[in-house]
Amino acid sequence: MSALNEGKTVIVTTVDDYETKHQVGVIVKRFVHNKRVLYDVLLESRSAISALTTTTSSKTFINRELTERLCDTDSIVTTIPYQHLLENDLLPDTRA
Repeated sequence: MSALNEGKTVIVTTVDDYETKHQVGVIVKRFVHNKRVLYDVLLESRSAISALTTTTSSKTFINRELTERLCDTDSIVTTIPYQHLLENDLLPDTRA
């Protein structure tokens, strides 16, 4: 699997007691906190999720398996214009 760097399209999975939900997003920030790699992701629904991991034991996480199968093979391509947002300094500030 390719590295999860800023600008990469990923699948974010949310699991709760009632359903499992998958959303397409783009990593806008990658950072380390307490020796863990965390990611801020802008979702296609134009909401952002901060401090995601790839740990499947979390309720919301970057799903590496689906990302590899769908995004790395270009089966799913995001509609988020990441490069345009980056070049025009329009990315949302996900850190307070």
